[in-house]
Amino acid sequence: MRIRHFMTTNVVAVGEDTSLHDARKIMKAHKIRRLPVLKKDKLIGFVTQHMLLEAAPSPATDLSIHEMHYLLAKMTVKDIMVKKPYSLSPDMPAEEALQLGQEMGYGGFPVVEDGKLVGIVTESDIVRVMTRVLGVREKGTRIDIKASKEFGNMKRIMEILDKKKTVLLSLMTTPLEGAQEHWLVVLRLKSDNAEPIVKELKSAGFNVVYVG
Repeated sequence: MRIRHFMTTNVVAVGEDTSLHDARKIMKAHKIRRLPVLKKDKLIGFVTQHMLLEAAPSPATDLSIHEMHYLLAKMTVKDIMVKKPYSLSPDMPAEEALQLGQEMGYGGFPVVEDGKLVGIVTESDIVRVMTRVLGVREKGTRIDIKASKEFGNMKRIMEILDKKKTVLLSLMTTPLEGAQEHWLVVLRLKSDNAEPIVKELKSAGFNVVYVG
């Protein structure tokens, strides 16, 4: 699934001369935590709720309350924004965007196509769609199999599911730590009774390590 399939397209954005006070009000009104900053329809910056909070003077400052309000009133998003923010293509796969966000420590990205801001995507959006892809929201049974990496194992597992006329909600594989020759195959099945399937898998030589 690509980012364009689930990104927010009705993006709330501001100009570089927007005051920090107005930026806070906009975020609160729209219940958002990130604001792209545009100049002549071109993305030039990115401001987050956290950045706005950090821009507030420390309580330990020697400035009077009036001086603080005066300084804050003069500050605009241009003063604190991330300039030339990292943006994503709408054709980037969801899992790549999630990995990139984790590596860079970002919770959201503006989405740009042909130089134009077309959307915004957050870590929560990606997790939500990955949850849907993995079939987590549907009731079913999970079966974990410790399988060798030899070719043909996945075909054998699928043949068993077909034989038992079992709907596969999702399939995930991950390398097993400390076991280079094996991986963990996680099946989520649309079935309330996994016993016949587990029995068939074990009969075929598979090591079923979890059923739930």
